[in-house]
Amino acid sequence: MKAYKSLVKFALTNNCTVSVWDGEEFQVSRSRKPSKIISAIESVEEAVLKIRDSEGKQVACAVVSAFGLADDETVTDWSVTPFMNQWEAWYFTFSV
Repeated sequence: MKAYKSLVKFALTNNCTVSVWDGEEFQVSRSRKPSKIISAIESVEEAVLKIRDSEGKQVACAVVSAFGLADDETVTDWSVTPFMNQWEAWYFTFSV
């Protein structure tokens, strides 16, 4: 599974919302709809994801690119937070 899709799935499974910044605007804001989130990510070369918990607190920020990279490299940069540490451990244990 591509890392960016895994990150979206992990966020939604953990009751978070995802916003997608395409470099000009937020195409998706605080969404829980995977198809809308993935579509927004795949509409640009690079997107920034803002992930918020169920209380609205930002728990992570990540740069993703859906194209031209190995599956495990599609999350290209991220904030070091407990949430992202949990996702990284989960992804590289179960998805690769």
